[in-house]
Amino acid sequence: MLVLLCCAHDFAWAQGERAVISHNSESITIAPILYGIDKGFYRNEGIHLEFRFLRTDLAAAAVNTQELDYMISAGTAMRAAVRGLPLKIVAYSFTQPLFYLMTPPTIQSVKELRGKKIAVSSPQDSGGQAAKAAIRAGGLDPERDVVYIAIGAASVRMAAMEIGSVDAAIQPVPWNSRMKKKGFKELLFAGSYLAQPLTGMVTSAAKVEKNSDQVRRVLRAYLLSLRRLRQEKNEVVEFIAKRFGLERDTGEEVYKVMLDTMSSDGTMPASILDPYFEQVRNEPGAKKSILLNDIVDYRLLREVTASIK
Repeated sequence: MLVLLCCAHDFAWAQGERAVISHNSESITIAPILYGIDKGFYRNEGIHLEFRFLRTDLAAAAVNTQELDYMISAGTAMRAAVRGLPLKIVAYSFTQPLFYLMTPPTIQSVKELRGKKIAVSSPQDSGGQAAKAAIRAGGLDPERDVVYIAIGAASVRMAAMEIGSVDAAIQPVPWNSRMKKKGFKELLFAGSYLAQPLTGMVTSAAKVEKNSDQVRRVLRAYLLSLRRLRQEKNEVVEFIAKRFGLERDTGEEVYKVMLDTMSSDGTMPASILDPYFEQVRNEPGAKKSILLNDIVDYRLLREVTASIK
């Protein structure tokens, strides 16, 4: 009986406390999650973390009702939170959105896209905001001069480009590399024109209040993953190449882009966060009474950081 009880305990520990996290596309922004899962960082914290793909607006609603535990799209969460959804951003991942505006090789400038169709996941999500920044940087009005086609996953946007049903697409890293191999062109790196905190660890205010222990353990594994992504170059490049189906040299290019934009400690500089919050709070439907500290909550992150040596 004692042996059976011990085995049951070991099995339960191996399974861990189940939690589900989502993102809307297969992009390098999910690397801190997937690498941590692959290396067992979450499992070592007693968390059986499952990753799923889900549209960001649906994910925000599901996190609020606790049908989903966490999401990565902090930009979508910020917009939902200023409209009253009780979400908490408890950590950040990247200081810039890792998106490229991809076009056929015949397109030489953004101005040639006037009146054209641009494929996005959603005009309001992180990719949509990145597309608008790229269009604006190229000298067009992003709200009037182009037509956005909400298609969904990056793979579907690439397929739409291949059959010519759209004229350009906003694509996350490493889909830009895949499209270059098919002959498409990186017209602009949207991150050069949009320093906004669009990816991070998001959960519900209820979970922070009622299950802060789980959030701490998830954040501890998340921080460890961020550190190891910087320290273990060869392993990470191999992981990226295998996970995203890339050649090793392409994996190294993706790794460099990731390091150049990745937060070192899960926080975001105020110089980036404050202007973004003011922009979001001035959008239609936003509640002026909501403060940045109501949404971005580093309390548990700071506790975890202090406990890690």
